[in-house]
Amino acid sequence: MAVRAYRNRGSQLWDFFQHFVSARALFLNVYKRYERRVLRAARERGVDRMELVLPPRELWALFYLPRLEHLRDERLTPMRRLTGKIFGERGDEGLLDAYCGHILAEVSILTEEHLSVGRFVKHHDPRRYRDLFAEVSGYYPTRLRRVRRFFTNASKRLDELLPIWCEERVVKRSAYLFGERIARRAYGRGHHALYERMYPEGGAIRGFLAAAASFEKSGFLAQAGRALGQAADRAEVIAARRELLPAEVEALTSVREMMARLLGGPGKPIVASRS
Repeated sequence: MAVRAYRNRGSQLWDFFQHFVSARALFLNVYKRYERRVLRAARERGVDRMELVLPPRELWALFYLPRLEHLRDERLTPMRRLTGKIFGERGDEGLLDAYCGHILAEVSILTEEHLSVGRFVKHHDPRRYRDLFAEVSGYYPTRLRRVRRFFTNASKRLDELLPIWCEERVVKRSAYLFGERIARRAYGRGHHALYERMYPEGGAIRGFLAAAASFEKSGFLAQAGRALGQAADRAEVIAARRELLPAEVEALTSVREMMARLLGGPGKPIVASRS
């Protein structure tokens, strides 16, 4: 999709990225807690999870309802709303907006289903509860796995879009200023993991350089200098492990040129291979 399709939407794109990362992290937390509790209950009873039968209070304890509601209302709903603003009525050709819509729908249904379970904690009705348990024991894991699959597909599509979205000024600067924390939550690593996705050719060196160029253009020379220093430092770390790739050498050449322009000197020397 052409870059101009995202013009002037940098804030929306970055907001979506933050909401997506937060929503996925919270969902995975919910999912893992559910799995641990089910497996523990089956182990304590000495049965396979497929044969597990729980009383109302223990079934209710599989989820913490306020967490499900928070996921639905504070994470998924804003995320879905942003996809509408970003992609409009035509939608995303890679179905990112559709995946987000499916995720919200599934979690909304799961939340309402679990709310109905809570009634049986207070009101004793063994026959109706048996019917309800027969249903939820099947669709709880089905819905959770479906949401996990939608998140996986959405993540893959997001990785395809990041190299386009990174052309936006707000995205460039936000990735530099806030990307460390968000990337650790999303990928288990910091800036480097995010920049590898935003700039498949050049990686973190290119990412720091892009941020520096954006800051320089607006007259934020101190910030530009810091970003250039981080780009050069990252190049040295990479060069200590392996030979720099052509795209990394090209980015580092630009780093050195910008350093010379900002600092009035040659900047750090280019390191293209192990010394």
